[in-house]
Amino acid sequence: MKKNTLRMTACVLSAVICLGLCACSAENSGAEEATAPPVSVTPVPTLNANPGVTAEATPAPGTEEDPATATSEPITITLQYNGTAVEALNFQTSTVFQLTAVTSDGSKGGSWTSSDASAASVDENGVVTCWKVGTPKITYTQGDVSKSVALTITEPRIRILFAGAVKSDITLNSIWGFEIDLVADVDPVGSTVTWTSDDISVAKVSETGHVTGLRMGTTTVHAKCGTADASCIIRITDNPPNYVAPTPEVDANTPRIVIVYWGVPNTDFTISVGDKVQMNYIRYNIDESIPVTWSIADTDYATVDANGVVTGVKATKLKDPYHPYTILTATCGEYKCECVVRVKEAENAG
Repeated sequence: MKKNTLRMTACVLSAVICLGLCACSAENSGAEEATAPPVSVTPVPTLNANPGVTAEATPAPGTEEDPATATSEPITITLQYNGTAVEALNFQTSTVFQLTAVTSDGSKGGSWTSSDASAASVDENGVVTCWKVGTPKITYTQGDVSKSVALTITEPRIRILFAGAVKSDITLNSIWGFEIDLVADVDPVGSTVTWTSDDISVAKVSETGHVTGLRMGTTTVHAKCGTADASCIIRITDNPPNYVAPTPEVDANTPRIVIVYWGVPNTDFTISVGDKVQMNYIRYNIDESIPVTWSIADTDYATVDANGVVTGVKATKLKDPYHPYTILTATCGEYKCECVVRVKEAENAG
């Protein structure tokens, strides 16, 4: 009986102790569950395949070493003229030159613009044309980056000199000669000069300014530098000794009238005081119904009648020693032809 009571008491105590331990364990477990911090996982570094060498961790995305997010350096632009980097250039009007754009990364595809296209224009290849005096900027733009060259465009000064004096009107004849050398005085010194003649059948001019008279008449010689132009009238008052009057082609389409003497084109003849010469004409591609009229410039020295008969009146050397002649003209409507008439003293005069 006592043994059974002891056993029962032992069982009850064991049960109480177990219940107490279970309640305590449950309480502690809830506390740990409520207060335990979140677990962080540390990345495991990749081991280097070579033994004995410490492996480096692979950079995480978003770091400075990630090429996907690394910041690229902005490009720079250099403008070159004749292979040299430039920021300012001086040119004269009418000059054409080319600029080249060089980028730091070698990229292409930019665009060219001018701040004043009326002063200097630029095409898609960087070719610049200087039109007038001004200070435009030529700019190359690629993306958000631009580079400019400042231009200063000036007008050159030019004058024509002969024997050290400025000339605008020169006469060439048998007295003074039929060839002269003209000089272009230009500023800036060394600028390119171009020589031209308005009528190369009267006088021609070489690229160095050497003028050669070819036949009687008037032309204008020009010396040009950029848009600057100096001019000089060249008057040929005598035909050079080797001059041969051109014979017009009968089948030419250009309407014209030609003064002739005995059927030969004549541009210069001499008669004596009191002599008479019958001059005629040939018209080409002109209506035959249009009348032809004759006139002479200085009737004190020679006259002409309605039929083209010229009479010498007074020696033309008395008129002007440098221009010892008068001009005979045949007119047919809007067309005319001129011929020089020289009058000399009669053979038996005085």
